[in-house]
Amino acid sequence: MTPDRRLDQLERVMADVLQKLDRLVEGHGQLVELAIDTKAELQQVKRTGEITATGLANLTTYVQQGFANVERDIADVKAGQEAIMQYLREKLP
Repeated sequence: MTPDRRLDQLERVMADVLQKLDRLVEGHGQLVELAIDTKAELQQVKRTGEITATGLANLTTYVQQGFANVERDIADVKAGQEAIMQYLREKLP
């Protein structure tokens, strides 16, 4: 095999290797971009989850306080009804 022929073979192999290396570098860059985008999306999902959890906790507290107020109002109405009934029993024969 002559040195020129050997050089021609090496050039083809080197060109093929370099082309594959370029594709690997491009693919790696795409993977890095995807990882960065995914991390940003995960951070947004985390923030959204935290906001939702806080809102749900606040809503739960608000509803519990509302129920407590309603129960207190019902107890007040019952006490008022009992007082009225007692008054009526005393005044009516």
